[in-house]
Amino acid sequence: MLTNRQRLAFIAFLFSLNLSLIAQVRSIEDYTNTALKNSPVLKDYYGQIEQNSLDSTLTISNYKPQVNLTGQALVSPTYGKYGYDEAITNGGSYEGIVSISQLITPRKEINTNRKLSNIQHESLSNQAKQTELQLKKDVADKYLAICLLQQQQIFFRQSDSFLAKELTIFKAFTEKGIYKVSDYYELLVEEQSEHSEIAQLNLQLVQAFSDLNEACGITDTASYRLIIPKIEPYKQSDYKQLNAFQKFQVDSMQYVFQNQLLDAQYNPHLSWYADAGVEASQPNLIYRSFGNSLGLNLSIPIYDGHKKDLKHRSLKISDNIRANYEGFYMRTYNTHTSALAKQIEDASKIIIQLNKEEEQVENWKKVNETLLETANISVTDFLLSVKKELEIKNSIVGAMINQQQLQNEFNFWNH
Repeated sequence: MLTNRQRLAFIAFLFSLNLSLIAQVRSIEDYTNTALKNSPVLKDYYGQIEQNSLDSTLTISNYKPQVNLTGQALVSPTYGKYGYDEAITNGGSYEGIVSISQLITPRKEINTNRKLSNIQHESLSNQAKQTELQLKKDVADKYLAICLLQQQQIFFRQSDSFLAKELTIFKAFTEKGIYKVSDYYELLVEEQSEHSEIAQLNLQLVQAFSDLNEACGITDTASYRLIIPKIEPYKQSDYKQLNAFQKFQVDSMQYVFQNQLLDAQYNPHLSWYADAGVEASQPNLIYRSFGNSLGLNLSIPIYDGHKKDLKHRSLKISDNIRANYEGFYMRTYNTHTSALAKQIEDASKIIIQLNKEEEQVENWKKVNETLLETANISVTDFLLSVKKELEIKNSIVGAMINQQQLQNEFNFWNH
């Protein structure tokens, strides 16, 4: 069995070994930047934005002159009295035609399509921004959870090291009969209990790092010492600039342009066309069958079975749904952000109170430590002060991390 001196040396070795394993430091910015870089959802939105630009160009190109080249060589032979009626087939068809056509009156439709494409671009950009904000929030929450575990780990190691030192003193008192053997074992059990707490924290840290790495798309399985961040308060002065609110504005404009485009599609459409080439019924006539033609096409919608009205009604229902979501969001925003602001304020007060309590507990522990060294305190009372110090330290760091998490949530709602 190891002596107390050997056990202390072994604990110090483990502590230094673990520190070397997590000596590398990482900040919240490191993880956030990696998450943004690796996110497949953000890449999806960026791809959709690029596709939207191409689709817009493709839509506009439909209104430009359309040029086509067609060719045909058709023979309709007869077999005695049998075969296709030459009055219909002319016995064959030989043609090569270049044709060109273009809509003359699509100006309003083109402009509306451009506006609709631009608003769709804004919508995709807004969704990408919202995804980015959500990802930053999630990464920060997971990061702060690890910071809390690491701080708890440090406190338990400090407490364990302190108890191991006191055990050496206590053992000497026990051998002299000043303290009972049961008192010694009570202190020993408490010290070993803290070993178990440290082991549990190690397991929790492994899982927490795994969750954080997964959210960031990181395959590295190593653990790092994380710097506790200071998340600065952010408050949007104009709620209309909130990313979530802009989504509703963009959707509203999309509804307007979709209605305008629907109306434009039911306007009269005038187009021109022209062609030139050769068209003959017999090969020997090709040399004198060159020609051309010009023309206009006019299309005026008269009746479509009420499709236009039904489409307008469908769009109106969609806009009403959007308006309901917008109203609910604004009510939720005001309630939620007010509650978060109050919680952040309360958390600050709790931290101040806990810091004052920590000073008193440290003084209590120092007095009890002196009493233990002179064998003038019971083990139970001594352990009570040790546990209280550990408890208050955990409470302080827990309150600090909780405040940062609340601030992270508040900032998310105000971007």
